[in-house]
Order: sequence, then C-alpha cells, then structure tokens
Amino acid sequence: MTEELLQEIRNVRLIALDIDGTLMDADKRFPEINCRTLQACEKRGVKLALISGRSFELMRGFARELGIHPILAACNGARIEAGEDGPTISENTFTRAEAERVCRTLEDSGMYFNAYRRGKCYMGNPEVRPSLGPRYAHHIPGTIDDPRYPYETVCDRDRLWGEGLDGVYKFVALGAAYDPGFDRLQAELNDMNLSVSSASKRNKEFMPTGVDKGFAVRAICRELNIAQSQVMAFGDMTNDIPMLLAAGVPVAMENGEDSVKAAARLIAPDHNLGGVGLVLERHLLQKEG
Repeated sequence: MTEELLQEIRNVRLIALDIDGTLMDADKRFPEINCRTLQACEKRGVKLALISGRSFELMRGFARELGIHPILAACNGARIEAGEDGPTISENTFTRAEAERVCRTLEDSGMYFNAYRRGKCYMGNPEVRPSLGPRYAHHIPGTIDDPRYPYETVCDRDRLWGEGLDGVYKFVALGAAYDPGFDRLQAELNDMNLSVSSASKRNKEFMPTGVDKGFAVRAICRELNIAQSQVMAFGDMTNDIPMLLAAGVPVAMENGEDSVKAAARLIAPDHNLGGVGLVLERHLLQKEG
C-alpha cells in the first residue's frame, strides 16, 4: 500500500458499508471483529452508513445487532434515513406508470420477483419460487410487528397491482445463478433508462433512474458536509460499484465479483474472515493506536 493511500485512509470521515457478502458472513452473521471495529470507529467520530439493497425496516435490526448508529440507505439508496428512527434524508420512487410497466414486464417473463415499497414487500409470480430451491424458502407472507415500523411480506396479486405499485423503491427479479432471463429483462426495459444492477449472481435489481448506491453516498456526503474523498466504501457485488466509484477509498471484498475488484483501490479479506474489520483495524484505527 502506498503512503498516499494510507494518508487518505487516515483522513476518512465516513465509512459506507454494504451488508450481504461484505459485513455479513455466509451464515448471515456479523463477525465479531466487524462489530467491534465499527463501534470503535463510531466512538472516534467516524460516521457510518449502511447502504444496502435491503429494506429500511430490516436494516434497523442489523444496525442494532452491530451495536452502531449509522445512516441507513435502503433499497440501494432509494430511501435514506438519518438513523433507525429517521428523519428521512431522501426518498425516490417509481411513478405509477413506470411501476406498471416494470411489473408487467416481470410478470410476463415468468420469473419470480419482489417489489419493495415503504413497509412492504410484494411477491410476484410466487408460484415459481418453489422451483428455485430452498434459497427463497423464507419468502412467506407475514408481518413483522414493530410498533413504529411494521413490515409486511405480501403474496396477493390484486394487492400488488392495487396498492403495491404506488411508491415503489425497487423491483428485483430472482432466479438461478446468472440466469439468462436477467439479461432479457434488462433488454426489454432498456428504453426506460433505469438504474440496473445485481446484489447477487441470482438477482437483477431495477431502481428509478439515477438511484444507486453512488447516489446514496453523494446524498449522505451533502447531508454531513463531508467530501467524497473522505469516504471509505466496502462492497462485493455490482450494485456496489457506483458506491465504490463515489468514494475516495473504495474497498472490494476478496469474495467479490471481478468487476467490483477492478473498481477498488484496496482488497479486503473474505467476508467470512471479517474482512471489513480486519482492514479497519489495521489501516484506520491504528492511527490512534
């Protein structure tokens, strides 16, 4: 590592973090070193932001599990909250007409898909889900009864086409690894100029135009009056690339996609080893150690 990069890391004021495949290990747990180092960074005045394709309601629980108080940028930046109880910094959704176009295209494709809006996730073509194996077995209708932030998974086509297409943050097509159907969907929707990426080799995400994790970093920097050069970002999949490109110190996980590594200045050890924590402990926290 060059002395120039080390100095830039020492000047970091904001750490932007993907969750799945980055902060979490393969068992969907947070390695202890990740929790400990992020808590230490926060205590020393470094701001933290979780920037994920996940819903805001679920991300609140992750922040508590990590023991930190980050800004939460959900659905790849479509909804940005100052903390687990807000207030809302930014919110971007599809228009009703756009949502209907995307939903119809996804339905006609025959692929299983999800539509996310505030407090709800709608299952599309749910009859296809069992054919994808146990990976999505947890996708079942139900409600998380949080007094302030209830979250419902809905399996009802009438509700999807009724209430479900108002204020949609994100659509996600789900399938086999690198399913060719993903490319067909992207081609069919190409004229809409949507933000398209993947959080996994088994999905394709469609967000409103201009909304991605890079948008989230820029919005958070404006809110906190922090220069993008003072941002350190960690990610592993293609939906993380805009976030890495918006950060002065982009870090890719060893388990990440090759295209993500190409966008990084530093490679962190595998997520199962607590790669985020190892990098922070060695290169950021040592400045006051």
